[in-house]
Amino acid sequence: MSNFKDRFVRAVRANLNDVLDRVKDFEQRGGFEKLFDSIADGDWEQIGGEQSSKRSSSAGTGSGEKTIREYYANLEVPYGSDLETVKESYRRLMRRYHPDRYANDSDMEELATELSQEITQAYHAVKNWLESGRY
Repeated sequence: MSNFKDRFVRAVRANLNDVLDRVKDFEQRGGFEKLFDSIADGDWEQIGGEQSSKRSSSAGTGSGEKTIREYYANLEVPYGSDLETVKESYRRLMRRYHPDRYANDSDMEELATELSQEITQAYHAVKNWLESGRY
């Protein structure tokens, strides 16, 4: 039971730290005053302009790279989960979406191939990120 409690506490801390980072970022960008001024001026691009790429941990340096949060979502585990949980989810998803399961249906086989590639990419990105100690 303590293993579950430890994982839960780590996940809650990671999510809380993310919320605090987002609040600090919002305040640094002007907070509600700037938001209301933008609404009054009709400048909607100003409101949603800066994406979360600055705030989120990124898996790589390329502009088209996904964030670690998106990889966690692809693996269907909460952000901040430990490596063992990530491995279990990866194996479960690969059993579900392995292309060999859909060998009789070519459309489903193509979809399963794409999904399994995304899942594998997400697993390796999260695994490397966890092993590097950047979390």
